[in-house]
Amino acid sequence: MSFLYKTGRWLVNENIRRMSYMVIFIIVAVVGGRLTHLYDVSKKPKVVVEQSIVEGDNALNIGHYAEAARIFAAEFKGNSKNNEAEWGLKIAQLGQSLLIPTFKTDLDVFYQKDPNDAYVNFFMGEYYAANQQPDSAIPYYDRAIALNPKLAEAHFKLADLYEQQGLLEVTAVELLKAIDSAPITKYRNKLGTLYFKQKRYEAAIKEYGKNQGYPLSALESAMIYWRLDYLSQALSYQKQALALLENEGLMNKPENQEPWYFDVGSKKVISFNALNQKIAYAYYGLSVSFYLQGDTVRAENAVQKAPELSAAQQLDLKRVLATDLEALAHANSGLSDQVDAYKLRYQIANREQG
Repeated sequence: MSFLYKTGRWLVNENIRRMSYMVIFIIVAVVGGRLTHLYDVSKKPKVVVEQSIVEGDNALNIGHYAEAARIFAAEFKGNSKNNEAEWGLKIAQLGQSLLIPTFKTDLDVFYQKDPNDAYVNFFMGEYYAANQQPDSAIPYYDRAIALNPKLAEAHFKLADLYEQQGLLEVTAVELLKAIDSAPITKYRNKLGTLYFKQKRYEAAIKEYGKNQGYPLSALESAMIYWRLDYLSQALSYQKQALALLENEGLMNKPENQEPWYFDVGSKKVISFNALNQKIAYAYYGLSVSFYLQGDTVRAENAVQKAPELSAAQQLDLKRVLATDLEALAHANSGLSDQVDAYKLRYQIANREQG
């Protein structure tokens, strides 16, 4: 009896012990799982926050200040304690005020707060470049790049200054660095145009060809084919550009919202900001190609399809066209008589007369 009693007691105790272990295991599993879940939840917002900051910085790096402001504002609204988002929003807003008279005063305040901020240094460069002080601008651009090697816009603006100084090889180096940081259409088109000016036509067309959704690159390619006297190829590229320009969804992309800039000589640059200006420019280019082929009817039809422009827009358009046509006549003397006839027909004066 004693043996049976002890055995029974041992079995009971063993069962209790096993049940205790099971209960402890379940509790640990539940609590551990809960803690893991809470840890994961606590980590997720941080990942999202970091991603927002990266996206905002990426927009700043390529000069898309409105997009950067939108990203940082959304992040700051959700978390008012996020200092990076707050500062990024202020920087983006400052970038949008480049043309406002108080820009330099506002910029000085930012510089006093953080003289080692890459964007603040970049904007200092922008201010001096806009005021025709390249010797003052270049060190700030260099400093911005040293602080933020991904700041592609600084390389792009350095390229502008070097091109103005006739330093074309250095210009190409800076553009390649910009593309390496951010291979966007604006940078590729600028490099293609540099090759165009150097008469490296094959390299230019190849670079333009990388910008499938950017109508200006197609129009620049067409002008190269003008010079080579391949007018059917020029027409093809111009039609491609018009198809892109009339694609509303494509034109709403940030890169197609940016102005087109044209050097018309004497250190004067004309910008086409509005879509109707860009479309009109494409139609006039198409008109030139038809006219050079001897098809005056289609040339006139293309001009008639061009959108209505204000007097100032029309004047700028004809100045740009005059520059394009004079360059064509100079590069391909066999077309000079037709170019002169076209300019006379559509009242496109020489730049000196414009």
